[in-house]
Amino acid sequence: FPTASRADNDTNDKSMFERASVVTSLPARWKLNPSYMHTFGITENYFIIIEQPLAVGMITLMNCKIKNKPLCSALKWYEKENTLIHVLSRATGALERTFTAAPFFYLHIINQYESEKRDHIVIDICCYRNAKMLDCMYVDAMRNMHKNPDYSKLFRARPLRFVLPMTDKINHVESNWRDNIFERRASARRQSDGTVFVEPELICNLGCETPRYNSRYLGRQYRYFYAISSDVDVENPGTIIKVDTLKKTSLTWSEPGLYPSEPIFVAHPQSQAEDHGIILSAAIYGEGRESDVCLLILDAKSMKEMTRVTFHTPGSVPKCLHGWFTLETPWKNHTSPLFVIIFVSIK
Repeated sequence: FPTASRADNDTNDKSMFERASVVTSLPARWKLNPSYMHTFGITENYFIIIEQPLAVGMITLMNCKIKNKPLCSALKWYEKENTLIHVLSRATGALERTFTAAPFFYLHIINQYESEKRDHIVIDICCYRNAKMLDCMYVDAMRNMHKNPDYSKLFRARPLRFVLPMTDKINHVESNWRDNIFERRASARRQSDGTVFVEPELICNLGCETPRYNSRYLGRQYRYFYAISSDVDVENPGTIIKVDTLKKTSLTWSEPGLYPSEPIFVAHPQSQAEDHGIILSAAIYGEGRESDVCLLILDAKSMKEMTRVTFHTPGSVPKCLHGWFTLETPWKNHTSPLFVIIFVSIK
């Protein structure tokens, strides 16, 4: 993994992506149909690769390229195949363990960490029952969503917690480290063929997507994450959610006619608590205000609005999905402090 920024005396003109190197690899279970992967997990000692039963047909993909057809037609959902969760060593790159789970579709992993005794890995994922959610993103599907009674159900993701035992002494194990506070009801059991099947726990009964948290807790035991609602049938679908994974509770913020993007956590410079900071979210307006956009600033602890900055643009602004906050400046020889907020939009 290359560093994101270069030192002043670094004469290497290659970008961080050009300087990247392969640290490990894993053969696909279907050689000509590798699993679609949007992200992977990382802890202090492990990489976590999730092989969901949504595959990319390589032959179909080549035909799509040749015939100039949509690449999405190369995606195939194997509804009778389990999800595989692979754990690989960061030190050696070797495959340590593979777990099986019921089939689910996912785009984003929330976070992952190792237990204090290193005998479990906890991984939290925004899960869908299947990949039909992708069909809901076609323009025709969105225009006619009011005619489809199942539309909202297909779009309904839920945050689930899986506990992966990293010990061979397992027959039927309920997660119970630290008095079962953090992983209540998540379980793992060894099957007759020797594989370990893991069943998740529901973290909260709200649709959560584009999850973010205090980045100091990446790959570490954490308590809070923030997300935007994926429930399109609620009163205010443009809802920002804060989830307490310990108490299994949540706080929300919403405003009618306002549609926020991924909530970005920025820690207070002198923060002591995990949720001491602010939430940044770029939001667009609906209902006749398509040329207005704003940057929301919420208190990350209480989820109350602190302020917002509103802009009027010459034309309508597409909704953005992802964003990033950095104190680093991308311009050379820039000596004053600079706040840079980057948002990625989709048209």
